[in-house]
Amino acid sequence: MKESVPALDTALAAGIEDALQFPFYDALTSRRSRRVGLGMQTGAGEVDYSSPYEAVPLSAAEEALLVSAATGVLGLALGDLAHPDGLGALVRWSSRAFPSPCNNQGTELFFTNDEGTYFVDVPSLVPDPDEIARAAPGDRNGQIAQMLDLYHSARVQISDGRADLPTGPPGLFEFNSWNANTPGTTLFIPVTDMTVEYLNVLFVYLDATQRIAIVDEANGGRYAGLDPWVQTGRLDASRAMGIVAFEQRLLGIKATEAAFMTQNMAFAQQCLGVGGFTFSAYNSQWVLGGKDCAGLGFRHATAKDGARVPIGRDGLYEAFVPDYHGDAEGVVKAFLEHKYAGHSPEVTKGFTNAESVVASAARPDAETVELVTAYVAYVHETFGRFPAYLDPMYMRIVSQSHHVDPDFYDEHNLSGALPDNIKDHMARWHPEMCDADGRPRKADHES
Repeated sequence: MKESVPALDTALAAGIEDALQFPFYDALTSRRSRRVGLGMQTGAGEVDYSSPYEAVPLSAAEEALLVSAATGVLGLALGDLAHPDGLGALVRWSSRAFPSPCNNQGTELFFTNDEGTYFVDVPSLVPDPDEIARAAPGDRNGQIAQMLDLYHSARVQISDGRADLPTGPPGLFEFNSWNANTPGTTLFIPVTDMTVEYLNVLFVYLDATQRIAIVDEANGGRYAGLDPWVQTGRLDASRAMGIVAFEQRLLGIKATEAAFMTQNMAFAQQCLGVGGFTFSAYNSQWVLGGKDCAGLGFRHATAKDGARVPIGRDGLYEAFVPDYHGDAEGVVKAFLEHKYAGHSPEVTKGFTNAESVVASAARPDAETVELVTAYVAYVHETFGRFPAYLDPMYMRIVSQSHHVDPDFYDEHNLSGALPDNIKDHMARWHPEMCDADGRPRKADHES
């Protein structure tokens, strides 16, 4: 059931207006990691510091702007790939706040705060061209309404309270343990489904134009289930590519999505006047729930070498793997259904010539479907997992946001460490949380 959007009070509405008008190049030049928030204790030698203030969680409105910056729905992709094969490579025709190879949009956002842990279920949303038009550049009210609506309509709570994440080694570097996922913070965790673009690129590499022959370097360089098509010349033996090289290329292009998301949130932090930082100190096995803490509760499969492999959060966010779809044929069928659902008239109705544009997108022939299925079957049978080396669900980088403790930066940093909108954030956005002098409310350290 869709969550209703609460009315904004005057202070939050004014703060959002400030954020939307904040100049981009000011956000760029002021972008810093500001790690010390209200209520935190650093416990770190020369910069040992204990905040005298209460920890103040981000409001839903602040989280909404950060979520929208990371993963918002912008409308339709422009469909300006001139070649039918280029159009055919597009997985989705909707557009998101982060760029994605072949527009496959294989990265989704989880976040956790004092109240709960959530999944932002953007894949279930279909962009409405009329709603997008109402939130055009310059339409502040439309933009605000769209961002708040995304947050409240797509947010799915998966557990109460903060996610059970590691608080120190080996799941978290010690030097991040003092402030990561602590009270008052919101921790944003992008998770990438590697199998979407993996399968999509297989259809490109194995089609009748590319004819790439994929070989298994770990097993004598044999063809990865593709021998019959190499023998007939359907695949070109002179265009060989190893599984490792293929998966490294996929990793290189897919890992950028989470980086774009977190960079978008870093810019949004500057506009909002909140602190935070992007970091990679968490070990994904712990965050996704494959070790001694619940994490995000992902299901794991066991490969032939004994490795625990994260494959999805059941019923919510699942990779295209045999564990969910029965076998290689089921995996390929499910992927194609997913891809072409994104080409439906309901999604593309904003184009004036949608039917002809989408119809011109090349689709795989039956033999290419057979080739992709054979490769997926080979990898799964040989390694007991799919992909062979990449985690189907991949997590490496996170972003945290929190309210800055201005005293720390006054005491320990150069002048100008905090722009005015950060210094004034609490008084501007949360006056009810401030004392008469406009400073954040002090915590009672005597209790």
